[in-house]
Amino acid sequence: MNLQFITRNEEIKEQVALFVKNWESDQLYFDTRTSGSTGVPKTIRIEKKHATASARATIDFLQLQPSDQALLCLSIHTIGGKMMVVRSIVHSMDLYVSEPQANPLKNITVQPDFIALAPIQLTTILQETPERLKTIRNIIVGGGVIPEDVKQLLKQHQITVYQTFGMTETVSHIALRKVGFEQEDCYTTLDHVTVSEKNGRLCIHAPLIGIRELMTNDSAEILNDRQFKWLGRTDFVINSGGIKIQVEALERNLQEHIPGKFFIHAKKDSKFGEKVVLVMEGKEQEQYTRKGFYSFLENSYHIPKEIAFIRDFILTPSHKINRVATFDTILDFKQIRE
Repeated sequence: MNLQFITRNEEIKEQVALFVKNWESDQLYFDTRTSGSTGVPKTIRIEKKHATASARATIDFLQLQPSDQALLCLSIHTIGGKMMVVRSIVHSMDLYVSEPQANPLKNITVQPDFIALAPIQLTTILQETPERLKTIRNIIVGGGVIPEDVKQLLKQHQITVYQTFGMTETVSHIALRKVGFEQEDCYTTLDHVTVSEKNGRLCIHAPLIGIRELMTNDSAEILNDRQFKWLGRTDFVINSGGIKIQVEALERNLQEHIPGKFFIHAKKDSKFGEKVVLVMEGKEQEQYTRKGFYSFLENSYHIPKEIAFIRDFILTPSHKINRVATFDTILDFKQIRE
């Protein structure tokens, strides 16, 4: 691997160099932390042989070349950032390291062939410098769902990216699907991975990365042992008066009508047990405080009962919305009026 720093941030240089030194040492593992977007972050120990197998599977899936230039613009503290380094080492690619900012392509002269982005970075690049994405052969996006309005921007600019599916425990992603100009309905797993469904949950089998049977908190429609449609997280369910509301499904419906960043959260309610509340980033907007705006929702239980506006969401190191931390800062909820 040819390592080049295109950032002046000495802390980032030191952290990346430290990870590379650890990788080249005799130590058989490295530690990384989960994102903490929905709960308390925890440390996961990854065996280097499993990281190598994961890297080679992605390299084969995307048909990356040893002469390719990869750009690391995610935090090295995340599994996504670490695996960009591992892939570059395993496949002898040139790795350029920039700062993990909202638009990592804005002020660089390097033209990468391979890049991994968080959804918030993809959104910002499409808003500011979409032409920079058109020349990148392989773009993977992980750490969260790509919003519907961003998918439309990808189609408008005739750009295709790969939405990844995975978690820290699976050594980054285990499946990908095309989104944007070329659109796929389902995820296809990497070569060493198969999936099944047990008790309504997605089960992952990936022996080359040390996973025999990992029960996830994800609901999926299994098409075959290597393809599936992701439906949402089974632990993202709001029980309001006995009606179970799947949070991701509701958010997807809202994305078609609400631009910008938001999320749905449960709030305790003396009558219904839990109720749906909407948390939006930015200034208060009157139309979202009225019940009539949500007439496109078929189930009245899905209509938010309260709304809160926050200037800036709290993000995790991997640029996901930290739902728990953000929700805990809210001091003022507004009732959704008739």
